[in-house]
Amino acid sequence: MHSAGFDPSQLIFRDGVDTDIPYCLALDSDFHSDHVWQMTVQDAGEEVRVSCRKQRLPRRLDSRHAADPQHLELALRRKHCFVVVQDKRNNHILGFVSMRVDETSPVAYLQNIVIDRPFRRRSLGSRLVHVVQVWASEYRLRQILFEIPTTNYPCILFAKALGFSFCGFNDHHFANREIALFFSLSI
Repeated sequence: MHSAGFDPSQLIFRDGVDTDIPYCLALDSDFHSDHVWQMTVQDAGEEVRVSCRKQRLPRRLDSRHAADPQHLELALRRKHCFVVVQDKRNNHILGFVSMRVDETSPVAYLQNIVIDRPFRRRSLGSRLVHVVQVWASEYRLRQILFEIPTTNYPCILFAKALGFSFCGFNDHHFANREIALFFSLSI
C-alpha cells in the first residue's frame, strides 16, 4: 500500500475483531537493525551480575516481527487488548497493538505493536501506546511490560522514547528462543 494521501484526521483507533487478524498478520513488519543488546550474566555464588550492552553489528540485520495468530485470538477476549488503526477512507488497517493481562497481578504485557512500513514515523505507534495506556488505566492496571527481542533495536529506542524503562530479561522467551528484554511503564 502506498502512503500518498495519508490523512491523520481519517484514522480510526478501534477494538480489533477476529476478521482483522489476517490483515494484521499481512502487514509489513520487517525491520532493520545495526545494533543488538548483548546480555551477560555472571553468577558468583551469592551475587549475580547482569550486564546489558549495546553492540554494533558487523552488518545490518534484516528481520521481521512475527506476530503469533494465537496471541491475537487470545487478545480478543475480555480483559485483553487488541486495537487496530484503520484508514476510514479505504478501510485499510495500518497497524495494531495487542496486550495480555496477567491474571495474578495488575500488569499487562504489550506483546505486539506493528505499523505497516509505509506508515511508520507518523506517530501511529505512539498513539497506539497511548490507547493501551488509557485501556490499562480503565482496568486499574499499574504497569505495562513491553516484551522486546534483543535484536529489535529500533523497538527498544521506541520504547525508551515513550518513557519505558528497562526492568529485566528472559532467555529463550520467544518461540524462536530469542532473549526478551522487558521495559516497564507505570500507569
